[in-house]
Amino acid sequence: MSPVNTRLVLEDLEVSSRDSDGGTSGKHLLSGVSLSVDPGEFVALVGSSGSGKTLTAMSCLQLLPPSLGITGGSIRLGELDLTRASEQELNSVRGGRLGMLFQQPKRMFNPNRTVEQHLKEPLRLHAGLRGSKARAKALELLDEVGFADPAKGVRAYPHQLSGGMAQRAMTALALAGQPGILLADEPTSALDKVLERQVLQLLDRERRERGLGVLYITHNIASVASYADRVLVMNAGSIVEAGPASEVLTRPRTAYAQQLLAAARLAPESRRRPPSTEREVLVLDGVGKRFGPRRRKTGHTALEDVSLTLKRGEILGVLGQSGSGKSTLARTIVGLDTASTGTITRQLGAAGTVEATAVQLVFQEPHGAFDPRMTLRASLHAPLRKRPGLPLQQRDARIAAVMDEVELDGSLLDKRPGQCSGGQLQRATIARALLLEPQVLICDEATSALDALTQRTILSLLLRLQRERGLSLIVISHDMDVVRYMCDRVAVLLHGQVIEVAETKDFFAAPKHSHSQALVSASVPCRADGLWPVLDLAKP
Repeated sequence: MSPVNTRLVLEDLEVSSRDSDGGTSGKHLLSGVSLSVDPGEFVALVGSSGSGKTLTAMSCLQLLPPSLGITGGSIRLGELDLTRASEQELNSVRGGRLGMLFQQPKRMFNPNRTVEQHLKEPLRLHAGLRGSKARAKALELLDEVGFADPAKGVRAYPHQLSGGMAQRAMTALALAGQPGILLADEPTSALDKVLERQVLQLLDRERRERGLGVLYITHNIASVASYADRVLVMNAGSIVEAGPASEVLTRPRTAYAQQLLAAARLAPESRRRPPSTEREVLVLDGVGKRFGPRRRKTGHTALEDVSLTLKRGEILGVLGQSGSGKSTLARTIVGLDTASTGTITRQLGAAGTVEATAVQLVFQEPHGAFDPRMTLRASLHAPLRKRPGLPLQQRDARIAAVMDEVELDGSLLDKRPGQCSGGQLQRATIARALLLEPQVLICDEATSALDALTQRTILSLLLRLQRERGLSLIVISHDMDVVRYMCDRVAVLLHGQVIEVAETKDFFAAPKHSHSQALVSASVPCRADGLWPVLDLAKP
C-alpha cells in the first residue's frame, strides 16, 4: 500500500494569465479549486472542453506555460507543498510519487526514442531497475496494458503505433514509476470499449492492491460510472458540484451537470434508411494493404481482402479495436496510402472520370490536422489553390459559405490552431473537407477527443450536412453509442479483416461474431428509465 503521505490536496487554487511584464493580468483561469485524492481513492473530474480540468492537473505538476501562473491557494502532496518546491524536489516527484497519464501521447513521446527507451527512464529513476530487469519490467507493463506482442512493442517508435497503442504505451509509462497518485487526463478517449475497460480495470486493480490514488479527468462520464468513488464537476475554472458518484450521476443538483449527463445519453437517430435502389458511391473489392518488405516474415499486413459498399446518402459505421486497421482503411480509401491488392471504385464525376476529391477525410485529432504556424484562413485556402481558374474572390466566398455551414464565426479565420478550442477546430476540419464538394466524408474518430456537449453538437452537424448535401458518411469509431446513434449499417474490423456487416439495429441486438459480441458487451448503454447506469454496474 502507498504511504499515507501521498495524499494530494488542492486548497483554493487560483491560476491567472500573466502579462508581458510577468505580472498577472487579472484574468482567472482557475478560481477557488479545492479537491483531494486519498491513497486508494478513484476521483473523477468531469467537465466540457475548456473547463479547466487539464489545467488543474498541469498545476499539480508545476508544468504551466510561462503565460500562466499560480496566484493563490496551495497544492500539497503529503507534506510537500508543490507550489513552493524546488525544481530538484519537483523532478523527484514527477513520474514517481505523482504520475501523469496524458491525453495525446504522440505529442508527449520523443519521436527519436523507442517505447523501451521511454519506459527504462522512470524504471531507472524511480524503481532502481536497469538492464535485463528493466527490460523484463517493460515487457510486463506492456502486457498489462494490452499489447498483443510486447516484444515488438518495446522496439517500436511512436510513429509506428496507432493512436490506441500509443495511449496504452503512455499508460505503461505512467505506471512505470509506481506513483502514489496518478493524474489521468482523458486516458481512454482514443481506445475502444474493450481496451477502455481493460485500462480502467488495470487502474482499479492498482489502487486496490497497492493503494494508488487516481484523479481521473474525463468528458465521458459513463466510462467511470462503475469505478469512481467521488465525482467532481468543473465548469469555467471552478468546481460547481461534488459528491459520491452514485449521487452526482443519478441526482445532479446543478443545471450544468444535468446538461453533461443528458448530452452523454445518445439515443439512436430515427432516420429513414436509404432505399436499396440508391446508387453505390464507393465500392471496395478485395482491398489489402501491406507495409514493409513483401516477404511475409518482415512485413505487416494491415488490411486483408476487405470488401465493402457504400450507397448514396448512407452512413456506414466501422468498428474495431485499436490496431485493427480502421485508420489504414480510411487512408487507403482517400488515397493517402496505396492499396497493395484489390480495387477501390470511387464516385464518378460529371465527365465520367474518377474525382480525386470525391472522398474527403475528417481526422481524429483536430489540433494535429492543421499547421500550427498558419491561420485557419491560410489552411482553408490551400486546397482551393489547386483548382485552376478559381480567383481569390470566389475562394473567399466559398470559404465564407462553408464556415457558415459548420456554424463557425468568420473571425476565427484569422486565428491559429492554438487559439481555438477542440470543437472549433473539428468544425474547421469539416469545413475544409466540404470545400472540395465531396460525395463521401470519412470521419476517423472525429469526436473521440471531444467532451459530451461538443460531441453531441458535432454529430448533429454531421447529420444535418448529410441530409442537406446528400452526403454518404463512413463513421470510424470505437464509441458504440456514436455508431448506434449515427449509422445505418455497421462493419467490424479485426486484424485487418471484415468479420461482420449488419444493419445497426440487428448488430446491437444480436451480434454474430464472438469479437463483435465482446465489443457490444463492453459498451455501457443507458437504462430505459433514463437513470444513469452506475446503479446497475458492479465493480469488477
